[in-house]
Amino acid sequence: MMPPHHTNGTPINWAINPNNTTVTKHPLYIKYNNKAFADILEADVKTSLNAVVATAGSSAIVAYLSWLLRVKALLA
Repeated sequence: MMPPHHTNGTPINWAINPNNTTVTKHPLYIKYNNKAFADILEADVKTSLNAVVATAGSSAIVAYLSWLLRVKALLA
């Protein structure tokens, strides 16, 4: 069983344990998690990513935001 903070997958197929509250309760996850990809603006995600402090503790939310950007690029 994965620890609750663990993320896995290849870059475009990023996945997270649903019990990972480090991500699921993060304000940036909450900001985007109920939107369709078509409704998420790449510029907004980049602004959010730029505001994240670069620490080991932020790696999971950075992975999530980066995944959003990769999916948006696929859909462009």
